[in-house]
Amino acid sequence: MALTTHGQGEPGDRRELDELLAGYDTALLITRDEEGRLHSRPMALQQRRAEGDELWLATSVDTSKVHELEVDPQCGLAFHGGARDTSYVSMSGQGELVRDRALIRQMWSPSWKPWFPQGPDTPDVALIRFIPEHVEYVHPKGGRLKVLAERVRSMVSEKTPGMPPKRELELPH
Repeated sequence: MALTTHGQGEPGDRRELDELLAGYDTALLITRDEEGRLHSRPMALQQRRAEGDELWLATSVDTSKVHELEVDPQCGLAFHGGARDTSYVSMSGQGELVRDRALIRQMWSPSWKPWFPQGPDTPDVALIRFIPEHVEYVHPKGGRLKVLAERVRSMVSEKTPGMPPKRELELPH
């Protein structure tokens, strides 16, 4: 797999990206409606991956996000830990609705039960397969304590804190 950049960030590292993704359980799924407006909504990330670089999310079939993906499969996923972490991941790629009952049963999580009370056999449950194409991420070295120390130093010195480099990956499929 070739890992390249568009020249805006430093080359990314696949293992570093995988470590970051392992720390997130929620993603913002970003889709575009027919008027071109962007819509984002939090989605539980299925931590178990199927083959390849795919990420999986569960959804009800009769939703605006499904309609938007059927019209325009280009979408994005964004991950951020909030105040607990300064790392983030932003992905653009293709989203596709998957209604395969066997795969839904295989990926089923008990945490989905409030949305799908009949379990994996709920007629409205489906999966969104997200295939990333371009990834940008920031992962400060040294963790949160080092980032906080850098911020304190910048407040005392009145200098802008140094920002960790943005890294990029192209994930051909």
